[in-house]
Amino acid sequence: MYIGPLPTVEADLSMIRQLLTNLIGNAIKYTPPGHAAHVDITGTRTGDGRVCVEIADRGIGIPPGEHQAIFAGFHRAATGYTGTGLGLAICQRIVERHGGTITATDNSGGGARFTFTLPTADGPP
Repeated sequence: MYIGPLPTVEADLSMIRQLLTNLIGNAIKYTPPGHAAHVDITGTRTGDGRVCVEIADRGIGIPPGEHQAIFAGFHRAATGYTGTGLGLAICQRIVERHGGTITATDNSGGGARFTFTLPTADGPP
């Protein structure tokens, strides 16, 4: 796991803990059997009073056409794994409650990349 410098955000601690637990937990859970989990977490200031955080993994990835649907409640993009299909819907609600956005894309090295924004603790520069 790699964790880069992460700027401070203005957010509810328990909600952000849940957000990160869900995203990092999924990155580990959806690692193919027999492979070591690999997760990179980075954060940068966007210049508009926000922090952009990326969580990238080398897991099984997201099936084509499912990148938006995975944020719907009870949606399961992968079979053979446990879960309710609520984790990413919860992530989206947490981020949106903080005025941010969350997206899912393919990771260029294989796997998935989740990107979300949150307000910085010190506001716009």
